[in-house]
Amino acid sequence: MNAELTRNNDPKAYYTFRDEEKEVEFKRHDMPTPWMNYLSNGTFHTMLSHAGGGVAFYKSPQIWRITRYRFFHLPMDRSGPYIYVQDAKTGSYWCPTSEPALDKPEEWKSAHGMGYTRFEAKRGGIAARTVYFVGPHENSLIWNLTLTNEGTEAKELKVYAYAEFGMMEFMRELQWQCYNKHQVSVQYHEAEALVYRYGVENQPKPEETPLVYLAADTPLAGYDGDREEFIGSYRSETNPAAIENGGCTGSTLLGGDPCGALQFNVTLQPGESRTIKVFLGTAADETEVSRAIAHSREAGFVETSFQALKENWSGYLGAWESRLPDQDAQRMINIWNPYQAHRNFLFSRNISFYATGTFRGVGYRDAAQDILAVVPFDTELAFDKLKLLLGQQYRDGHVNHYFFPNEGWEPVTSIHSDDHLWTALSAWDLLAETGDAAFLQAKVPYYDGGEGTVYEHLRAAIDFTASQLGSRGFPLMLRSDWNDQLFRVCREGKGESIWTSMQLGTVLLRMIDLAAAAGHPEDAARYGEMYERQRELVNSIGWDGRWFRRAIMDDGRFLGSDEHDEAKIWLNAQTWATISGMADVDKGLQAMDSVREMLDTELGIKKIHPSITTFPDPADPLTNYNKGTGENGAVFCHANTWAIIAECLLGRGDLAYKYYRQLLPNVAMDKAGLWRYKAEPYVYASNLFGPESDKFGLANVSWLTGTAAWMYVAVTQYILGVKPVLEGLSIDPCIPADWEGFTVKRRFRGCVYDITVTNVNKVCKGVKSITVDGVQVEGNILPAYPGRSSVKVEVVL
Repeated sequence: MNAELTRNNDPKAYYTFRDEEKEVEFKRHDMPTPWMNYLSNGTFHTMLSHAGGGVAFYKSPQIWRITRYRFFHLPMDRSGPYIYVQDAKTGSYWCPTSEPALDKPEEWKSAHGMGYTRFEAKRGGIAARTVYFVGPHENSLIWNLTLTNEGTEAKELKVYAYAEFGMMEFMRELQWQCYNKHQVSVQYHEAEALVYRYGVENQPKPEETPLVYLAADTPLAGYDGDREEFIGSYRSETNPAAIENGGCTGSTLLGGDPCGALQFNVTLQPGESRTIKVFLGTAADETEVSRAIAHSREAGFVETSFQALKENWSGYLGAWESRLPDQDAQRMINIWNPYQAHRNFLFSRNISFYATGTFRGVGYRDAAQDILAVVPFDTELAFDKLKLLLGQQYRDGHVNHYFFPNEGWEPVTSIHSDDHLWTALSAWDLLAETGDAAFLQAKVPYYDGGEGTVYEHLRAAIDFTASQLGSRGFPLMLRSDWNDQLFRVCREGKGESIWTSMQLGTVLLRMIDLAAAAGHPEDAARYGEMYERQRELVNSIGWDGRWFRRAIMDDGRFLGSDEHDEAKIWLNAQTWATISGMADVDKGLQAMDSVREMLDTELGIKKIHPSITTFPDPADPLTNYNKGTGENGAVFCHANTWAIIAECLLGRGDLAYKYYRQLLPNVAMDKAGLWRYKAEPYVYASNLFGPESDKFGLANVSWLTGTAAWMYVAVTQYILGVKPVLEGLSIDPCIPADWEGFTVKRRFRGCVYDITVTNVNKVCKGVKSITVDGVQVEGNILPAYPGRSSVKVEVVL
């Protein structure tokens, strides 16, 4: 029997949203997969699950991974920053996180919030409340534990805080731990703390490698720094030997497998509460360790740190607030989508439950797209990332595919047809958001020497593509375009990307504006001519009759043509034909109709149809993915965002919203079933297995995906239609016809625009009138209001 049929598939039994608190609360610890949160101050990070498993790292999970997390291993979701509560009289013990101890709480729940995770549990008359977070004032994970005796008798407790230390360099640990383990140490510090030192020879950046400390504000009754002494032989975090044998052993470590375990003895009278604050942190040297611990123990430190965390997120998310007829969409737009997009911005595609954080640094195309969803919230942060990316560009205009700014490793230098073009979209968004073109004159170094202005970098990217055109006139595929699997169609260097032509067209329209803003009208004219040449090619050679072709292969055959039995139609070519403005109107409509007819499913739009098994050659198929997975017929959520935008540009609001709503994570989970969907219902996944798979609806690679940034752009700028442009704030919604209206508060150039949209005529698109503070304005682009803190905008469709 299918195990899914015997499980409770009702999501309501597992979680609930607490929108006022900006939290998602969990009712059970035994989810289908670990549902994660990211706790971070930008330097010190922890990925933590709803059940307490997770990993802490300093700056980089490749070379400064502080704790161990066992990806793909059983038991799942181990290890983590665990707390054990033991009854000193009976010896029984349990964990407020539910995992990993065998004895479970009698009552339990946990919650993820903005930058923190909370656990509340009860057993044997003891209530435990633990909040984990990384504050802004020290590089440390704070464990704020409060124990309360709800019984009628005094309780003597032994409380343990435990973390298993990793050997920092994750890949080197896997390969060389037999030698590395002789060079690490855990020592007792005079400040009643444990200090872990990773001093392995030939590490990448020894001068930047921090000391790790585990300390608390409560006197210690014991400690262990040797994992074998605390856990024991043939045991695990489930049943640590030290806990079962009466307490920590006082072990330190000069070689071996390191850990940090602290023991506290606590007596609680009936009704009494006690708070223990634990700090897992990093510091540069012994002096800094002493300072950081002393600072963390100061009265009010934890409370003020948590308050600052809350205020930071309140200020960040305050850039946008909407009220919609759809509560699921409202929650996602106001809370979880921008939160996820910010985490993407920090971590690129580096480390998640699905990605081990071993080989991916900062992907150029990934990070450039992530910027788009951060610009409305923090333009300074976005510009810093733009400069970081442009520093990976060569003077001829191409860029490194991905690179390692923290680790200092050599970048991956493969040249793709799309990578270098994405930053123009980020730059245009910055210009539209701020209205200030001065940043285009900022100097940024080239990777291979010399420097140029931001605008000169952007121009070099266009020039590079112009120098890399194929025999048909489209951009050469080079290593691949956005779809990395397409390297197989261009091994001989002849393959051309029709999609990259559309991406180039989208970028050229932005570059016309950027060139004018930077004072280069001659470039603007040239970009207009280049755009028209590519537009003509797209509508002639690129058109297959009912949809647009995807590419031209080395042998001259088209990819994405009705003449083939497999991979006839590719989603991206249809969406970007309209996004770029290149598609003739009738062709754009026909192409998107073909998307609806051939690619749409009840759980989202497939990337291609039909899936590939033997195309173009049975001995060398285009992909090794199984049918319905990944690049081969899965619902690729990232690519779905562009279908939403395309339908909005075509004015088809009902269809655009259908595509948007069906991929809201909790909506997709409700439809697929919790035990089929498996991933978090509060953040987007990269893809869902498609209908040709036996696991249709299984969500993969959640959290760190380009879906987050583009979905935010799609819904806020195109469905709700509140979009910064160079002249001001454009208001052009494209909504379901049955919506009566919605409201948005949007911070823009120092002013809050309080926007009310009324849809009395039951249309999808078309602004009839706009008034600002009671005065009617012409057109649908509102100017900046530098002298006002807020304006009230009334929009009638």
